[in-house]
Amino acid sequence: MKINDLFFEFSNEGRFLVFKSLSKENMRHSELEKELEIRGSEISRHLKRLIKKNLVKKTIENEYTITNIGKIFLQILDIFEVSLNYENYFNNHNINSLPLHLILQLGYLKSIKIYSGTMQNIELWSDLINKSEKIILAISDQFQESILPAVERKINNLSIEIRALVDKSVLKSKGYEKLKDRHTFYQKLNISENIRMLKHIDFSLLVTDKGAIVFLAREGKVDYSECLFDTSESFIKWTEELFNWYWKEGVNIESVIKV
Repeated sequence: MKINDLFFEFSNEGRFLVFKSLSKENMRHSELEKELEIRGSEISRHLKRLIKKNLVKKTIENEYTITNIGKIFLQILDIFEVSLNYENYFNNHNINSLPLHLILQLGYLKSIKIYSGTMQNIELWSDLINKSEKIILAISDQFQESILPAVERKINNLSIEIRALVDKSVLKSKGYEKLKDRHTFYQKLNISENIRMLKHIDFSLLVTDKGAIVFLAREGKVDYSECLFDTSESFIKWTEELFNWYWKEGVNIESVIKV
């Protein structure tokens, strides 16, 4: 079977709906007919073609189920579905900073939303920090002075894991220079363990146990006017994995800071 033959099967919307219904659970012919409100003869035709392509098979219980090859192809379809739902965002932003294995997991992120407006997005960032109870993981190319009070309050809560990756330029920012009593701040944060530096950052993110937010780059700069946001467990897990991927590349920050 050629790849173009496989995609051709799903150019028919009815056949695609049958396949997607079976991805949720095994179903009988009559159950598909009732759920999709498609004539029985059409259901039969779609099932016959899907079986011929080894995407679906019939069980001894007279139910139809997706084959292993069908499950693999379903994941590919899910990636396309999420990508197309947000095609303008992904086309206008740099996704090269996303590791390939995480791009291949985009199909699991069906509930993500795009928020616009820099001030609103910073408020989302701050709100996540305020609500966090277990973890705060951040990657940023800017010193977020406006949310510093919230961070400082969380630092005093020893039950919260706080880690961050920063760009070297953050250490030269005006907000950083205005930070009072940096030495005490560093001690509370335990920077030797919890802060690392990256040579270059072309995206920002915040991960907490209450949700996550991601800003990708546009035209060479992190675009804070649009973001991907979600509070689902799948998105939190995905962004946490993204953070840990870059955490391995970070270097100790103590040698370059001024206390």
